[in-house]
Amino acid sequence: MSLEEQKDNKGNIRTYQGREYDITDPKYAGLSKNALKKLLRDEIWEENRAQRTKDKREKLKQRKRERRQMEDAGLLEPLPKKPKSKNMTVGKVGVVFDCAFSSLMIDKEISSLRQQIARSYSANVRAKNESMKMTLTSVDDVLTKELDAKAPTWKNWRNIEVTSEPYIEKFNKENLVYLTADSENVAHELEEGKTYILGAIVDKNRYKNLCKNKADEQGIKTARLPIGDYIRLASRKVLTVNQVMEIMIKWLDCHNWEEAFMDVIPGRKLKDSELINQHKEDAEDEEKESNDEAEENKNNE
Repeated sequence: MSLEEQKDNKGNIRTYQGREYDITDPKYAGLSKNALKKLLRDEIWEENRAQRTKDKREKLKQRKRERRQMEDAGLLEPLPKKPKSKNMTVGKVGVVFDCAFSSLMIDKEISSLRQQIARSYSANVRAKNESMKMTLTSVDDVLTKELDAKAPTWKNWRNIEVTSEPYIEKFNKENLVYLTADSENVAHELEEGKTYILGAIVDKNRYKNLCKNKADEQGIKTARLPIGDYIRLASRKVLTVNQVMEIMIKWLDCHNWEEAFMDVIPGRKLKDSELINQHKEDAEDEEKESNDEAEENKNNE
């Protein structure tokens, strides 16, 4: 918008976008035309801040009123109420994020890990019935700086412990189970009193057996989620840290692995995959049909 200047009877008063200003004011002295316009725009912006805030609040209230009217008319489903973290119930199953792998990741992977940790925390505090006691261990300066820069409110997170100590120094290893897809053991349930360790690393499966070997060296039990018992994935079985966390939370809610996997595993991973139970049911149906057909043929002879 062009700078409109008009002199009044006083001689020094100008107008810009309907706002009067005194050209002799020292703050305007020596400014170029473009710099003067920018300063005037900034001043107008600040002067209108309160009105903008008021307008935004009114628009928000109007949208809420319109939504309530549509809900009352049956045109929209009511929005689900979000559970509040301050009311969360911490259960008897614990989870540890083993953050001792910063040196094995590039910056992009550290950033991705930070996102996964934040999503895991969010899922935990919003657990429907009970959350897990969540602990981040071996948190070093690299991860701390990433959290400070990209998730500055992380130090205000509740119901979580963050420490630079390794988990082996904080927990009785008899109660620890390291969850890793490389384990030969299957976790058919999440046991009360147990704390499950998740390897907090983003590596695109570069480091095969990394977490399993670490647990074996420390004399800690390992286990894997029973994905293969319920779903035959067309792609690799490696899930992100937050996906594993969400599956665990879902299982604690429903105690049904198949439901937990189907609810959390992304659709792109489920594409072209096969439900084991469905496969068994189809096979049983085919066998039954075959037997019925054989019986019918026998009777017709």
